Amino acid sequence: MNRLIAKQRGVGGSGFITIIAVIGISVLLLLKLFPVYMENFNVTTSLASLSSEDDIKELKKSAIKQLLQRRFSINDVKNVTKEHIEINKTKTETTIKINYEVRKPLVGNIDIVIRFSESLIL
Repeated sequence: MNRLIAKQRGVGGSGFITIIAVIGISVLLLLKLFPVYMENFNVTTSLASLSSEDDIKELKKSAIKQLLQRRFSINDVKNVTKEHIEINKTKTETTIKINYEVRKPLVGNIDIVIRFSESLIL
């Protein structure tokens, strides 16, 4: 009996299928989520680049939104619209908030919903 146990080594059929399934699901999630997070990186970069503008505090809200929209079109951001941008101005500071969500189909009728919230205080 001990000889039989000593000879059995390695992964069985069901273990191998489980490993392949976990790897497949991980690759599928990576392929679906990577573009979404890259787009969010472009949103963050575009928002941060506004702080380098000299007269950004003097611009009207609509002009700031236009400036952001131009940067989004250059950076290929498609999930953020003007409705997602909120600008609050006070005498001392300007706050720009971008709240949006991305819905991606995963498999069949199962979707992935990712919410992002970015802000900048000038």
